[in-house]
Amino acid sequence: MLSKINNEVLLHGPEAVLPQNLNKKWLNILQEMAEDFIGSNYDLEECKKPEDVADPILSVCVSELLMSQHNDKTDIPIKEMLEKITIYSISLIIEAVDRESDIGIEQPTLEDILYWDRIIRMRKTNPEFVETLEKACILQIPEQASSKE
Repeated sequence: MLSKINNEVLLHGPEAVLPQNLNKKWLNILQEMAEDFIGSNYDLEECKKPEDVADPILSVCVSELLMSQHNDKTDIPIKEMLEKITIYSISLIIEAVDRESDIGIEQPTLEDILYWDRIIRMRKTNPEFVETLEKACILQIPEQASSKE
C-alpha cells in the first residue's frame, strides 16, 4: 500500500496530499485510516492523549506536508507528530463529509493544513462539530491549540 500511495499520490508533490486534491479512491482509503486513528486514540467519555502511532500511510502523508512547510525538515517530537496526524485525520473526514453533503468548508492550504486555526474557524459555520471535537478532547482551546507561527 505504501508503494501505491507513493506512485499514485506522493510523486505529485505535497499539494496532492491535501484532502480536496485526493481522488475518491484515496480519500476513502485515508478517511478510513483517519477514522481508525481517531477512534482508537480519542473517546467521547474520557479525555486522553493519543499514544499510538498512526497508520504508516497517514504518517507519510503528514511527513510530506511537514517537509513542504519546513524546507524538508521533519524531525519533530512524537507528541507533535501525533497532533499533526490528528489534524490531518480530521481534515480528511471533513473533506469526505463535504463531498457528500456540501457543508461549505474552508479548503486547507499547504500552509494551514496542519494547524488547528482552520478547524477552530469552523465554529462559525458548524459549531456542533467543533463542540464534539472539544468534548472528545481532540481539540483543546486555548492551551493545546497549535496555531501557525
